Amino acid sequence: MPPKHSAIRAVVIGAATAGALLAGLSGCRDDRTAQRPRQFFPDMDDQPKFKTQGENPLFADGRSMREPVAGTVAFGRQAELEWAEPSMQAYANERISRQRADLLRAEPEIYLGIAADGKYIDTIPIPVTPELLQRGMDRYNIYCIVCHGATGAGKGAVGIQWSYPLPNFHDAQYQRGGEKGQDGYLFHVIRNGVANAPGQQPALKMPAYSQQLSERDAWAVVAYFRALQTARRGSIDRVPTAQRQELDRTRGAQPTGQENAQ
Repeated sequence: MPPKHSAIRAVVIGAATAGALLAGLSGCRDDRTAQRPRQFFPDMDDQPKFKTQGENPLFADGRSMREPVAGTVAFGRQAELEWAEPSMQAYANERISRQRADLLRAEPEIYLGIAADGKYIDTIPIPVTPELLQRGMDRYNIYCIVCHGATGAGKGAVGIQWSYPLPNFHDAQYQRGGEKGQDGYLFHVIRNGVANAPGQQPALKMPAYSQQLSERDAWAVVAYFRALQTARRGSIDRVPTAQRQELDRTRGAQPTGQENAQ
């Protein structure tokens, strides 16, 4: 056979072979067939793994899910927020630092309300600022006011319908120095509730609010609680003049100066 015809034949055979290969590969994707899909790398398509609640013969208990190593603590916060604007960087760093501290929970005074000797602390362990008091008032009005009332006297809409009188937080035992007057005790009650007598239902006379109120929110409520006590003990003379005049107007009372003159 002349060389020219041999070359043409080789090209035709090569093209036919390539076409057959391409036709075979076309069945790998988007073809409808009752046959099993072709797997050229089965170990990549079906990688071995352990699923949730699955078995794992490697461990004595046969479980694939493992308990965290004893003593480990979740610690996944960034030290800083690089995306924060320069004007917000200080705030971002302070917030992240607080989140990291909350993850560690190393200070029992803040996170448990107790001192090193195991006793309830007598003072709020975080700075009491106007912002904290505002936060405490907001949280109190959401979670506490329905039972304990706007003044803390236990006369809320739910509290007056309770099967027994709710405590009046202006009683001596809840003041500083009283039997139940430690800030740490109040914090503990907010977070963990009040246990009922053994065998009685429900188990808690007051429910725990640890799911609704973080540790810092609980301290904010304690701070607002102290503000309510201070307001109850205070006199009208301690109210600034402008606010005092507005108070007199809304009460429909005589001006404070006339009351004092009588």
